[in-house]
Amino acid sequence: MKKAIRIEPEDNVAVVAQDTSAGETLDCAGASLVAKGAVPLGHKIALSRIPRGEKIVKYAVTIGLASSDIAPGEHVHSHNVEDITNRLCNEYERAFRARKG
Repeated sequence: MKKAIRIEPEDNVAVVAQDTSAGETLDCAGASLVAKGAVPLGHKIALSRIPRGEKIVKYAVTIGLASSDIAPGEHVHSHNVEDITNRLCNEYERAFRARKG
């Protein structure tokens, strides 16, 4: 059985450890997950339903927003993730400066 790695417990995505084809079952920390489509090695796969506009969480950190509904087992990549890097950087900067006083 192929593997997917959930890095932090609060993550809603995992990283596939081998190239994965549609219909293949992956083991992720003892739970089974069926790939909805091809997911290349090192790419993310949804562990649960992620509604449009919901945060994509990896390393216990928001890395983007779902630009469409994402089903469990679906490849999570630029086609269904809104890049919010600039927004996150601005939020982190404001928080950092607020702590500095």
